Order: sequence, then structure tokens, then C-alpha cells
Amino acid sequence: MKKHLLLVGTLAITLLSAQNNEGLKREFEKQNRENTAKFDSYVSKHYGASKSPEALKEIEEQRSNLAGFLPNGKPYFYQKEDSRQVSNANADNLNTAGGIVGLSNAYNGEGIKYTIFDGGRIYAAHPAFDNGTGRITNKEAASNIYSAHSTGVASFIGGKSINVSGGGLSGNTKGVAINSIMDSYRFATTTLPGNTTTSTVFQKILAAQPAISNHSYGSNVGWDIKTVNGANAWVWNGVFDSPSEALDLQGTYFTNDQSYDQIVYNNPSYIIVKSAGNYFGYGPDYPGTSAFLKYYTDDNGTPVQFAATDTLPTTNCSNGADCIGPGSLAKNIIVVGATDVISTNNFKYTTAADVVHSDYSSAGPRDDGGIKPDISTTGTNVFSAATAEDTVGSISYSYGSGTSYSAPVVTGVIGLWTQINKELFTNQVLNAASAKTLMIHSASEAGNIGPDAWFGWGYINAKKGAELLVGKANNTVIFNNETLTSGTPNIKRLKAASASEPLKVTISWIDPEYALPANLSWDDAYNNRASRLVNDLDLRIIDTVTGTIYQPWKLNALSPMSPATKGDNTVDNVEQVIVDAPVTGREYRIEIGNKGTLKNNAGANAPQNYSIIVTGYSEQLVLGTGEVSKANGIAIAPTITKDIVNVLKAPVKSTFTIYDLSGKRVKNGVINSDKEAIDISSFTKGIYIIEVKTDKEVISKKVIKE
Repeated sequence: MKKHLLLVGTLAITLLSAQNNEGLKREFEKQNRENTAKFDSYVSKHYGASKSPEALKEIEEQRSNLAGFLPNGKPYFYQKEDSRQVSNANADNLNTAGGIVGLSNAYNGEGIKYTIFDGGRIYAAHPAFDNGTGRITNKEAASNIYSAHSTGVASFIGGKSINVSGGGLSGNTKGVAINSIMDSYRFATTTLPGNTTTSTVFQKILAAQPAISNHSYGSNVGWDIKTVNGANAWVWNGVFDSPSEALDLQGTYFTNDQSYDQIVYNNPSYIIVKSAGNYFGYGPDYPGTSAFLKYYTDDNGTPVQFAATDTLPTTNCSNGADCIGPGSLAKNIIVVGATDVISTNNFKYTTAADVVHSDYSSAGPRDDGGIKPDISTTGTNVFSAATAEDTVGSISYSYGSGTSYSAPVVTGVIGLWTQINKELFTNQVLNAASAKTLMIHSASEAGNIGPDAWFGWGYINAKKGAELLVGKANNTVIFNNETLTSGTPNIKRLKAASASEPLKVTISWIDPEYALPANLSWDDAYNNRASRLVNDLDLRIIDTVTGTIYQPWKLNALSPMSPATKGDNTVDNVEQVIVDAPVTGREYRIEIGNKGTLKNNAGANAPQNYSIIVTGYSEQLVLGTGEVSKANGIAIAPTITKDIVNVLKAPVKSTFTIYDLSGKRVKNGVINSDKEAIDISSFTKGIYIIEVKTDKEVISKKVIKE
């Protein structure tokens, strides 16, 4: 009976998601048509009626890589963002049997599929992918060229170990998940096989339905190097009014961010990993470029040289922060920054000082102070498979640097965590919220204490993440997916393990997309500090003896390079609270509440799902057999039953929720009598937790279904 109930529930969710996706598909199709018309108008103004073969080629390349339009109607475009990485991230511990205490197997991506959206097709015939049949499936038409960049990204995710030396090259191509499979799409707007119309990257994501996808591309909306009149030049991609007014979209939550957030909200199982960008320090101050002429573009996209009397816009991230472009500022995706290789201690992280920001890696935060990037890992001077960029392809190898190459390491690690999670918890996968929570809670410190604008929440630690999954399996770590009802806080009571171990709680949630107003003006878009959160959840830890309230980390949008502080975070859909030196054995209370009224992305009142991890506790306090609440005499009995369990003496209108041991909610309801009988006869045999919420407390108790 339970299987039928679960199937009905799953079918309902699937149908709802499918309905929502059909609406999204129509919306993205409309966007594609409107952007095509806008681009045609731009081409007419910019190029005129007579177009050379070179101009026609440039137009078609721009058309396929069109990312959107700035507030003044000018187009902007996507561009690519370029076995020590595996060791640096501790992924090698997962690749080796016995590398994680509590796990006996080696994890190399067996049964895991990644989807790669990149500059061209992956060269599937490369020896880096010949350790299994059908490891690479190209989803684009064969008329699209192979890409060295795409092939390199795939190599970092799952290339097999190949030692290469000679010809000025020396390296190993081993990726994170060498036995995984990968689907390959272009991020450009193309016509997929079997289709008659073009698809944007957002339409392709909905078609691909990816569990874990990598997106190593972005948009530079500040200073960039381009060719003007046959020579290298600095071109300002924002707007400029002589002599000194400059505006840009660096740090701005924009239309593409809204689209990514829409997709993940409608499809919470989609884990999207994206590069932060390589534009830190770009601008007239960049070493060796003082002779470059400097331009901005008018509303028709025509380059205009800055006058000698003009005040030039500042170099990207001139203050150390604020140069991540639109599309890498969405709330529900994982954005990755790049660091230099950790070359000491056999390529292993030991302290925060080991992590060095790569001088090109774009820095956050979002303009409202939201923490971006989310995480960082090695991406500089790394080695991978490559190919000739034509429709034939070839076998080659190369070094590269960029957030393009740090992002796939994070993508690969999340796939290994998913593989472990499936093994430990009956084929359950991580969703977008749980993957982010696990990644952030397990991250190693980098840069300032707490999150910062360069490294996000720190440096990825694959081993620690796997250890947390083992901890969940042996009930020493709380790692649940839970639901918050508006205005009714969720509460956990627990005892701290030791004064030498922090009590640490991390939550994250998939937030509805922030609805940008139509016809957004430059003044409204530039450095807008209004929060992009829709549902603002609040995490707190309370010392039950002293009453001390511990609050989450947050950044200051007006002083982004200052160390993170602790207070009320109103901009991030991740909150982390740490009690650095809790009193051993003392009871602490974790509260998850919210401001205002929780909404879904249609604007209707709705509960909010979130993921939570808790470490540093010795005991979660629940009522034992025969015990009652001292406050009001509430009891839950019997604790061993085949069918009925009773909630006794709970106030009318209290609520109950039943969870299985994985944290999945299996039943809930409202208490309407002094003796509320709950039928669990349809449940499979096992242990369940019944949680009763009153207006004063939350009571939890384990029951056994025979």
C-alpha cells in the first residue's frame, strides 16, 4: 500500500513539475523570439545594409552566443571561462577504497551522469574517455565543431588517468569521476537534432533534465579586451556619459539569474554548477596594456574612443570585489571561484593560508550583499585533454587556467557525494538545496574567517563531505530535508558535544526567483542594494542557560572586503550559525523561522522546503518511552505498534509531522482532540520520528512500526 501512496505522491509532484516546465518552455520560447527580433534590429543599426563576409560571420557568432540585452538595449554575449586538482579537493580519498572511514568502496562516478553545457562538442574519441563504452554522448548536431574547452571541462570531471610527457607538456589527465558518463550540449543558441527551431541554453536545460550540470561560461559586463580596427583595445561593456558617468551590471541580479532560479525552483533536483568568471583586474590598469586604446560603445554598439578629458571607469574589482557578471549571481545555483594550485604537503590543504586567490577569478558579492561565489577550488595552470576545434577532432593535451576549470571539479565532487548518498540511503539523490548545504558545511576555511567575496564559503573538501554523509548514516550528524510552515518555527533541542568542537548548523533553501520589473532602467539595475530574497528564513542557536542568541554570517554590501560579521542575514538563501566554544553537555535550541509570509513562485502562500546539517552535538533531545512533556503533559504512545500511535494531551490545533530516518516527511496533520489517533499501518516496518508542535514547544519521539 505504501508503494502505491508514494507513487501517487511522486506522480503528483512530477505532473506539477511538468506543468510548470511547460510554462517555462513557453516563456523561454517567447524570450528567444523577442531577443531574435531585438538582435535583428541591432544588426540593422550597427552593420547597415551592406555586410562583408567577415561581418556576416561575426553576426552569426554573436547571434548564437547572445546572452541578453542591457537596460539600454545593447546586446551582451556568453564567452568561455577557462591530477593536482583532484588531490587539492581531497577527491582522491573518495576514489580509493578505504579512503573514508565507514565506507568500504571506491567511488569514481559509477552510475552518475553529468550534463555539460559549453562552447562546443566534447571530443568523445579522446583516450581520456575510452575506459568505458558510451561515456560521452554529444547532443548537438555533427555540424557543430569539437571544442578544446568542452573537452577540457569533461576531462576535469571524468577523464581517466593518462600520464603525458614530452613536447613541453608534463601532466596527468585524471578527473574526479573517471567512470561517470556525460552528455554534451553547447551553451550557444542552436538547433538541436530533431528540432526545427533554435533552443537557448535555458530551453536546453529543460530538455536535458540534468541531475548535475556544469556551466563554464559567463558574461563580462565590465572592461574586456576586444579587437577594434584591427588592434587590441580595452572596451567598456557598461554605459558611459562623458566626461565621467559610468554604470555597469557587475554584481547585478539580472534576467539570466532570474531564469536559472526559475528552473531550479520548478525542478529542485537540478544541481547547476557555474563558473564565477575570469575578469578580476581587467581594465586600463592591467599590466602590459597601457598602450591599448580605450573605448565604450554607443547605443548602436559602435565603438567610441574615450576622450583625454574623460574619467575612465574603474578597473574590474578595483576595490577587490564586485566583478561577477549576470548569470553567475543566481540564488539557487552553485557559483565557483578559482584558486592557485596547492603545491605543498603533497598537494593537500592544511591551513587557510594554503588557498591563494587566482588573480583573474571574479569576486562577489551580489549587489545586495549576497555571498557569491559560493565555493572555490583549484583552477590555475591545470592539465587536461584537448582537441582541435573542427568537426574532425584530434587527440591533444594542454594546460589552462580559469574558473571554467575549477567549476567542473566541484561538479565532479558533487556527483561522487551523490553516488555515496545513493549507496547509504536506498538510492536517494541529493537535490539542489542538500548539495549546497553539504558543500558549504564541509568546506575548508579560506581567506577571511567565515564567508568572503573571493572564496565564498571556502575551499571544497570532498573528504569532509563524504564523512558527513557517513555521520548521517550512523546518526552522529543531522542532515535532513525539512519543511517550514510560515509563522511556525521548527525547533531542535540538543546537547553540545564538547567545548573543543564547534556547534555548527547550516541551512539552505531553493528560493523563488526574484521578479525583475519589466523595462528595467540602468538607474534601477546599477548597484541596487534591495534584497533579492523572496522567502527570508532565519536560523538561530539559543543557549538555554544564558539566553544568548547566536546569529548567522553575513557580508556588508557597502564594504565587501571587510570580514564577515554575524547578525540578521536578509539576502542569502544560505544561513550558517556557529557556536565556537559551546559548553560541554549544555542544552542548545536550534530555531528555524521566517519573516513575513512564505510564498511560492506564483506568489501564493506556500511552505518552504530547506536542507539542514547539524554537527558538534552529542545528543538530540527527544522524549523517551513513557516520558511526558513537563510543560503540558503531552505524551506519544505506544512506541511500538503495528497500526495506531496516539498523541495524548496536546493542545487542539497543534500539528504533527512524521519523518523516516532519512529525514523525509511521510505524514503530517492537525491535532483535533485530547487523544489523537494516527494510523501508520501503511508504513513499512522501521523506525520513525513523530514531531508534535504546539505554540510553545516542539516534542519529538521515536516509534517503531512492526
